[in-house]
Amino acid sequence: MTKAKSRLEGGAEMAKVFSIICVGLGALLIVLAAMLKFYAVPALAKAPLSPGQSNGGVSITHQAGVAAKLFDPTTLKERTDVPLMVTRYTKGDVAGSQAPDAKSGDYAIWDSFSRVEDNQGVIVTASTERYAFNRVTSEIANCCGGNVDGDEVTFSGIVPLKFPMFTQAQDYPYFDSSTKKPMNMAYSGPDTIDGVATYKFVGTVEATQIGVLEVPGDLVGSPDPAYSAPRFYSLRLTLQVEPTTGAILLGSAEQLQTLRGPDGADHVTLIQGTITSTPDDVQATVDVVKPQVALLGLLNAVVPIAGLVLGLILLAVGILLAFVGRRKAARGPSTVNLAKE
Repeated sequence: MTKAKSRLEGGAEMAKVFSIICVGLGALLIVLAAMLKFYAVPALAKAPLSPGQSNGGVSITHQAGVAAKLFDPTTLKERTDVPLMVTRYTKGDVAGSQAPDAKSGDYAIWDSFSRVEDNQGVIVTASTERYAFNRVTSEIANCCGGNVDGDEVTFSGIVPLKFPMFTQAQDYPYFDSSTKKPMNMAYSGPDTIDGVATYKFVGTVEATQIGVLEVPGDLVGSPDPAYSAPRFYSLRLTLQVEPTTGAILLGSAEQLQTLRGPDGADHVTLIQGTITSTPDDVQATVDVVKPQVALLGLLNAVVPIAGLVLGLILLAVGILLAFVGRRKAARGPSTVNLAKE
């Protein structure tokens, strides 16, 4: 009887120990899963303070295409079927992002320069932009010296260099540096590039005046020797965005710029063409994005879910062991009656 009681007490004690271990491990896994989901991922899922960290802190992107029409200011005539190359250099102002007004809004500050060249190396257009934007939502802020071509702008919409982290299947206001206003980028469905899931967005800018250009009057049907011709711009933009990181993998822009005369009609086509991200540029972006998507997917979903499920199982096992142990301890050893013959 003493031995039976001793074994029973030992079993109850062992169940108690395992119960404590299971409950402790279960609680720890649940806490770690929550910390990954709500602390680690938000800390990691942000735009870098400076893009192109593997390239000396400078991001270089390329687009190529053809201008069906391109105005030559030296001859005052239109050229046709002119190959174009667009190069954009973007660098982060890391020091500026540490200033109080930027740090309080969790802003990255990126300076960007782009140029469009023809097949003879002649620069067709060039522009500079400086954006301060939230590292998670990509919303542009009106601070930190933001400008377009040196001009102060009242910014709104998301930065035209990347979409928000965890981009949603919805429309977004997307800042257009030519009109200096946001355009609507409408969600048009899912797609894939080299096995990477993307969201496709399409936006248009109807003919909008973006300035004036002094030209000979007869060029635009004016009787005056010189005429300040309104410069009109329209755009159809298609983007494919990797939704986890908000990275733009592929962009294609159909642009038209014209000069209008006194009669309100278009008389000169400054540029009419389409440019698209080069295959090498797309592949380079995909190669950078793929491991980021895998890591964030692991930390944001797989590991927290696995930790939560395993934690709940261990908690249940621990509680069950505690219940069994208490029952054994309360019941005591069974009484055995021996009858003599």
